[in-house]
Amino acid sequence: MKLLDECDARKIQSRDIDIASYECGDDHIVVCGELHDRRLVPTVTLEGKPRSASSVHHMRICIKVSAQSLAIEEIEAELPEIPHVECAEMHATLAGIRGLTLSPGFSAEVKRQLGGRSGCIHLTTLLLAMAPAALQGFWVHNDRKPERRRVSRELMERYLIDTCRVWRREGPLVKQIATAAGISLDDHNENQGKYEE
Repeated sequence: MKLLDECDARKIQSRDIDIASYECGDDHIVVCGELHDRRLVPTVTLEGKPRSASSVHHMRICIKVSAQSLAIEEIEAELPEIPHVECAEMHATLAGIRGLTLSPGFSAEVKRQLGGRSGCIHLTTLLLAMAPAALQGFWVHNDRKPERRRVSRELMERYLIDTCRVWRREGPLVKQIATAAGISLDDHNENQGKYEE
């Protein structure tokens, strides 16, 4: 890429986010996310002390999601590496997320509960990245066994239709999926909420 050609070849910082979904019986999926920030070069603190390259943030969150309701039934977190002692208990701020449903309004509620001075921006960032990944995990779980597959008008309206150009209501993919699932989408609400907000 052209912009990279203009830079020093050496990276100075990296952030990796890794998210994976696991089946947990027929009725649940477990989604685990990990955020890892690394300082890749030595720096100097405000007090003038040298600081070596090292891991800065290393955080994990796992959520257990109902495959029927898409509600978060359990949540746990751990913070193996943190930059400040005060960060150690931040995982406790996630307790209020239990019971929320991965549906329109989820991102706003997470930001309300965990944003600003009441939470941790890095845990919030990870959780917000996990939500759409959890939906991808749900669809894979849904499609693994035809006898448990759920494709309804409500699911399509809420999570797929008009979420991007490919999934636009009048597009060929929506028509193909609706036809295969025996769903009529003719009568619809233009203001139906979508997952991403």
